[in-house]
Amino acid sequence: MKERITFIQPADGNFSPDQLEVGTHALRVKSLKAAREDRLKFSVEELPHEVRNSSNTEVGLLTNEQAITPEELSLGGYLTVIGEDQKPNPTRFSFPSRYHRVPPTSGSTFHATFPPPTGLHPTLRLTFPSSSVSPPAPACGLHTYLTIPSPLFVDKYQLSSTNSLASKNLRAIRALSGETDLEAPDWVIQTWGSALLLEIAPPTSDVKESSHGRDKPWHAEIPLHLRYLSPAVGGTSDIEVPWPVVFWACPAEEGTKMNVNPFDRVDLGYESLFGPRTMFYHIQPQPVAEGGRLMEKVHVPVMDLQGTRWVEGATVGMVAIGAAWVFWKLLSILLRDWKLEEKEAPQRKTQ
Repeated sequence: MKERITFIQPADGNFSPDQLEVGTHALRVKSLKAAREDRLKFSVEELPHEVRNSSNTEVGLLTNEQAITPEELSLGGYLTVIGEDQKPNPTRFSFPSRYHRVPPTSGSTFHATFPPPTGLHPTLRLTFPSSSVSPPAPACGLHTYLTIPSPLFVDKYQLSSTNSLASKNLRAIRALSGETDLEAPDWVIQTWGSALLLEIAPPTSDVKESSHGRDKPWHAEIPLHLRYLSPAVGGTSDIEVPWPVVFWACPAEEGTKMNVNPFDRVDLGYESLFGPRTMFYHIQPQPVAEGGRLMEKVHVPVMDLQGTRWVEGATVGMVAIGAAWVFWKLLSILLRDWKLEEKEAPQRKTQ
């Protein structure tokens, strides 16, 4: 069995096979920038047990290279088998990749915000700076995947209306999982929240023509709702909502093998909602500040703990007054019936 150890060198890093020294029991690499070390050396005995006991250990130092087709990931560099090869062997291989980035230079970026006032029904607005955004292929669909914390929830019945979706530049709910109880307060929610996959309706050709050649920004709005939160000092509570992921989902071409890429990420939440032959072209987020966090803070009105004492006292007083009023009404009915019976008793005796 042959075990492989791979180091990925940055695309802008220069590597020469002269920097790689292969010995019988050790491998030495000089100036390996990817490892952030001026000198990297390890012996075979330092490797995991499974690797040490294998018949062959192959070590590769690879860098990203320009792929032949945009859908592929291409790596090139040098491979060597410790104890067998005297010098590194050049190699290059390519394989399809499911995940790609839409270049920001194409104008395809987005910004997320909650327009004020948020109130108890905040709306997450996705702003795209260019109305001339176009898909990588005609069969692609624009989607957004939201990770919604437990203080917020989505009303799937509200988003089932075609007219409501169209007014917000949305097309349909594709998946909703997690906590979807519309009435439960936040303190009884046991899970982290919910996840929502929405298909966005990008501007049509008619909308683009109506702008008279002006490249205007356009928006997609996702209505959310707040649950009842626990009381807090000051009467407000802050919750943070992560920016969603926005991407084009495109079917792969016929004959493309999509299961041979060892670098593709899995368990991202949304990739399992599509077929195995789907490729994702991610639109890059554009925060207001350079290097800013991709989180939005929402100020939520809650009960002020500093004012709960008089509320508790007033509540107890109103309950006591209400109980006394009900008791008095019942007692007055009993007294009235008792007096009525006393008046009717002598009349019954004379008869």
